[in-house]
Amino acid sequence: MTQPPNFLLLDASCLLNLYATLRLRDIALAQPQRLGVVDYVLEQEALYVWRPGSGEAREERVTVDLSPLVAEGVIQVLRLEHQGEEATFVDMAALVDDGEAITAALALHRGCAVATDDRKARRVLAERAPTVPLVSTLDLLKKWVERSSVTATDLRTAMLAMQSGASYVPGERDPLYEWWWTVVHD
Repeated sequence: MTQPPNFLLLDASCLLNLYATLRLRDIALAQPQRLGVVDYVLEQEALYVWRPGSGEAREERVTVDLSPLVAEGVIQVLRLEHQGEEATFVDMAALVDDGEAITAALALHRGCAVATDDRKARRVLAERAPTVPLVSTLDLLKKWVERSSVTATDLRTAMLAMQSGASYVPGERDPLYEWWWTVVHD
């Protein structure tokens, strides 16, 4: 059996989902891999979430600020560094958004896993980079619950904040959909 990657790259959707929970640090520390995000995602795509709540609060943007987590070493910011990564990025960018393409290129060249909920990106990665392990937002939340002392109330609060702040609702085909539904609706 091969060793799982020791680094997991978050695409913009997963980063925004996890940031909106207001528990990103705890979730990141509970993962068996170190978490990373590419500079493009951080600087161009994952710019803000909505303030959790309803009414006027829901219309207030909250800037995504990973600087404390980066300074602490909880999340690492990565960049394209060589021609092979750049060439793979260009190939992937013809098929998916730039942030997902850069994330995929780095994951493929550096032996990382990718966290994405985007169905097209998951399909393209499965076809073009089948050696890159894929996980979802719910996989990361489930791992957080399994590896930490997360109460049912804290999990529900985080999931509702994620739904409000990042507009995240998993698709019914997500293997953890029923788990999510039970947590959010009980």
